[in-house]
Amino acid sequence: MKRLGLMVCLLALLGAMAAWWYAPVRVLQRRTGQLLHALTFEADTPRANRQTGIYALSALLAPVVEIDTPTLPAASGTYQREELESAFSWLCDQAKQTRFELLKFHTVKINNNQAEVTLALEALIELPNSQPFNGTYDVTFSWRLDHDTWHLTHASCRLATP
Repeated sequence: MKRLGLMVCLLALLGAMAAWWYAPVRVLQRRTGQLLHALTFEADTPRANRQTGIYALSALLAPVVEIDTPTLPAASGTYQREELESAFSWLCDQAKQTRFELLKFHTVKINNNQAEVTLALEALIELPNSQPFNGTYDVTFSWRLDHDTWHLTHASCRLATP
């Protein structure tokens, strides 16, 4: 009887953990973390390793993504996935380093197959002659659920107010 009770408790615990792990909020938080990780590379990261981030990035993007960043108005606009892959490839070649460190999730709002994730992050893009991003930013990512996978459709980034 003790064995049966132990097995039931173990199965209930595993079920609860699976429900938590696959909850849409947790999935979106992980996808957001994967996006930030794909965009980050250190100064000593070899070029080939940097370029592999393109594949990770591509898997997270919708076919069309809108970017809104008043900090760097030239980067704002609507882009095809391939254009963003190309831009990231350029960044991999030109930047000394990039860093996108999640500080805090503010909200995760889900409405059917649409979601909005707001967060604070520490960002750095270090180019040879400038740092177009260097500081703390409030970011909003919009995601759309397509064929059981969340894809980024919109990214908005503003300098955090103290």
